[in-house]
Amino acid sequence: MRRYTGVLVGAAVTAALTLAGAPSATAASQVKSCTTSDGGAVGGMTWNWKSKKRIDVVLGVTDKASDSAYVRIRLDVTTGKGKRYSFPWHNNKEGKGKSKSFPGSGTHDDGIVSARVQVEDVRGSSPLATCYSGKTYNPFY
Repeated sequence: MRRYTGVLVGAAVTAALTLAGAPSATAASQVKSCTTSDGGAVGGMTWNWKSKKRIDVVLGVTDKASDSAYVRIRLDVTTGKGKRYSFPWHNNKEGKGKSKSFPGSGTHDDGIVSARVQVEDVRGSSPLATCYSGKTYNPFY
């Protein structure tokens, strides 16, 4: 079973991606982030590994461009069987300078070896630019 639970929170994500409401004090200082190649989106995550199969995260994404595109972010993991699994997208359609954060958790029955975020600028249904953050590795492996 694969699951991502999250609640949309209106907390702002600063340009440096200091994410409010991080899962723990330890995770608050750990950020994996990236900026799309066109500079239109910046996103990242803080995390707290809970077990071999679960990671608590706060995903945050900021729209940096004044255009008709919106930005989105999702959790992307490598499972214990070496397969890549991407969780559903979280959209920020509020416009330039606006940030959104999405706290939640990701679980996978095969376990999660590593996790990162994928961030995109999107116009309509077409991605304009994408990026992946560096990975965090599960200490339970």
